Amino acid sequence: MTKVLITLISILVLSSCGKDKKEEQEPGLFDIIEGVSDLRKVADEAEKIEEDNEKLMNTKPISNEEIKAFLPEQILEYPRKKFSIGNQFMSEIRMGEAEYESENGQKILLSIIDGAGEAGSSMIMLARLGFTQDFEEQNERGYKKSTTINGYKATEEIEKDAYNDGENSKIELLIANRFLVSMEGDQVSLNELKKGFSQLNSKKLEEKAN
Repeated sequence: MTKVLITLISILVLSSCGKDKKEEQEPGLFDIIEGVSDLRKVADEAEKIEEDNEKLMNTKPISNEEIKAFLPEQILEYPRKKFSIGNQFMSEIRMGEAEYESENGQKILLSIIDGAGEAGSSMIMLARLGFTQDFEEQNERGYKKSTTINGYKATEEIEKDAYNDGENSKIELLIANRFLVSMEGDQVSLNELKKGFSQLNSKKLEEKAN
C-alpha cells in the first residue's frame, strides 16, 4: 500500500473519531451518499497526488536567496521587522518566515514552504489531501473553513480576541501544488490579511513551480 493511500486512510479515521456521539447512530441514505461522494473525491485527489509526488521528490528546492526574495520588505505598509530562512529542526525543508509590525502593534507572520525534495513533498502531500475537504467549523469566538483565495485552494480562520474587540486571523493556501503559504494576523482582520496576500508575488511562485 502506498504512503499516499496510508495517509488517506489515516485522515479518514481521524475525521470519523472527531464526530459527536449523535452521529454514531445508524446513518440515513443521504449520509451514506454524501460519505461515498467525499471518499471518492479524496481518493481521486490521492491518485493525482501520487502521480505528482515522485516528480516533486526529485525536484531541487529553490535557493535561500530565492525564497528570501519572496518575503517582501513590507505588507500593508507594515515594515518587515525580522526574517529567517531555513529551520534547524527541519534542515531538509526549504522555508522562509518573516514578521511585520505596524506602529500600533498589529502583526503579520508570513511563512513560505517549498515542497520540493523528499521531506518537503511529504508535507505538500498532506496539505493537498487536507485541501480536498470542504468543511466549516464555528464557535462563539470565530470560525474556520475551506475556501478559495485568488483561485488557490485555501483555509481561512477568524478568532475574536478574548481581551478586546480585535480580531486575529489566518489563511493557508497551496500554490501550484508545491508552495505552502501561511499568513497569520495579530489584531489584523481577515479582509486586511487577504489584501496582504495580494501583495505577494504568487505568480512568480507559480513560475518557479513549473
